[in-house]
Amino acid sequence: MKKVAFYTLGCKMNFHETAYMQEQFKNKGYQIVPFDEVADIYIINTCTVTSTADAKSRKAVRKAKRKNPEGVVVVTGCYSEVYPEEVEKVKEADIITGNVEKFRMVEIVENFRKQKLVCGVWNEVKFFPLVNLDYGRKSRAFVKIQQGCESFCSYCIIPKARGKYLSERPEKVIEHIKLLIERGYSEIVLTGTHLGAYGKDMDYSLAKLLKELIKIPGRFRIRLSSIEPQEFTEELIEVVTSEKIVSHFHIPLQSGSNKILQLMRRRYTRDYFFSLVEKLTQIKKDVCIGTDVMVGFPGEEECDFMETFSLLNDLPVGYLHVFPYSERKGTRAYFMEGKVKDSIKKERSEKLIELGRDKSFKFRERFKGKFLECVPLGEEGGTVVLSGNYIHIKVDKPAGNEKFLKVKLTEVGKEREDNRGVIVSEDALKT
Repeated sequence: MKKVAFYTLGCKMNFHETAYMQEQFKNKGYQIVPFDEVADIYIINTCTVTSTADAKSRKAVRKAKRKNPEGVVVVTGCYSEVYPEEVEKVKEADIITGNVEKFRMVEIVENFRKQKLVCGVWNEVKFFPLVNLDYGRKSRAFVKIQQGCESFCSYCIIPKARGKYLSERPEKVIEHIKLLIERGYSEIVLTGTHLGAYGKDMDYSLAKLLKELIKIPGRFRIRLSSIEPQEFTEELIEVVTSEKIVSHFHIPLQSGSNKILQLMRRRYTRDYFFSLVEKLTQIKKDVCIGTDVMVGFPGEEECDFMETFSLLNDLPVGYLHVFPYSERKGTRAYFMEGKVKDSIKKERSEKLIELGRDKSFKFRERFKGKFLECVPLGEEGGTVVLSGNYIHIKVDKPAGNEKFLKVKLTEVGKEREDNRGVIVSEDALKT
């Protein structure tokens, strides 16, 4: 039995696509092993959001070849999609593919004849579903419902990596989710390159889809991956009040300066973002709102950064993902003037990271001593569970085969993984 190992960087979509590839290899009789082990095939699913992601991708390729010089090393994903000429310079790469080729990776590997292969770029005009039904003994399943991005924010290369807006037909999504619920999954995570754009290519919408999904009988919950601020329509805000939609939304801010937002080609203002968060926290009292924020965008002055800092300081956000601006060849921002020094980017990043830690702690501390409905994470019902509002909790005993757990949060730590709680039976709650 041949062994295959995977290494994944980047977004939830990439991790979902890796799970899909793993399932295809398993179905063909391959054994999936950890990336640190000796394997016959290594597949690196890359990201290219930042130059750091590019560097990590190259490092993983070299590590794989060192582990087994005779092994076949495959580079796939956004980095090899957008910058194949850079990946070709990495001599340890045996096969180089774009994103579309992930959906026939077994065929590509089995037809490999010891020459470097560069497949085509993302020029397809059809939706590629990821129909996974096996997530081991985990309670969460991921469903890809959308691909592609046409926003063309001035700093972002992803539209060139992922193509045009394309959506799965709603009846197919409903059918797939019903199967997952029948198999016992308690949390369904909807994913997409640009999730809020679901349905734009077929006169439909994410809100309409969610209205149909919450009608499905059974005990389950739905989590949404990242959604752009301007895509929270009144219809979407109304439907997410459903108890079947978890109280957790990831809404990218990027900057709290209207000047910088305009240069970024973002489609909202700081006031709009503030009012959106305020509205969501009113309709879901326990909601966790996470956000992305970028520092050091070309033209960002100290006053612009302070506008970002003050906005985030005033908002009841649950966590921050902080990124220093990274130049991407092929974007509008690459040619912009007013580049910010790395030392200033670092200083601003550190300030926001510290603010994020403080915000996260204060959010989680609100729920100390309270009961939260959680699902187990990891294999075999391990000892880490996840609440609907995105609090990770180490519990006092393995969750076993339970799909939903009532957990009392007893300790809150500075870091996300430092929370502790106890599993409480439904009978105990009644008494």
